Amino acid sequence: TPPSLAAEILYMALLMGDIEERMVADLGCGTGTFALGASLMGAKEAIGIDIDPKAIVTSWRNADLLGLDNVRFYVADILEFNERVDVVFQNPPFGVQRRHADVPFLEKALSTSNVVYTIHKRGNEDFITDLAHKYGGRATNIIGGTIKIPKIFEFHKKKWKMVEVSIFRFVREVN
Repeated sequence: TPPSLAAEILYMALLMGDIEERMVADLGCGTGTFALGASLMGAKEAIGIDIDPKAIVTSWRNADLLGLDNVRFYVADILEFNERVDVVFQNPPFGVQRRHADVPFLEKALSTSNVVYTIHKRGNEDFITDLAHKYGGRATNIIGGTIKIPKIFEFHKKKWKMVEVSIFRFVREVN
């Protein structure tokens, strides 16, 4: 997640009362941008989960450099994460190469937390809101943004690609 977009999302979450003294998870955390940012902004604890061991090593280094002791990072598939948290942040795969690759992320997020901030490729808003609704999620905010994606995978054709995204804040209705 680009730092400027992550900062915008984290600031929105702070204003909504979703960070301070909250237990936060960053699913598919990469280098820990959301977990580290939430920690710096007053989260009670932040947890980052990613399947890439190198990304988790970088996350731990970043936490150490920032002097943060209220963050934890784990190498794991997000489907293995079963802790209840107050808020989930995530920038899942968009499902372009593997159709609906973002679905397990949203399902896990809404089964783990009552508040979810999630980034998806623009144009899929109806699909994403319908899916969230199946799990009791209601979109309270949807904002637009742009992500500059570097060529990091073999299937990427261009050096950089600008992708229009929608950032959702879902609240899960609790019965």
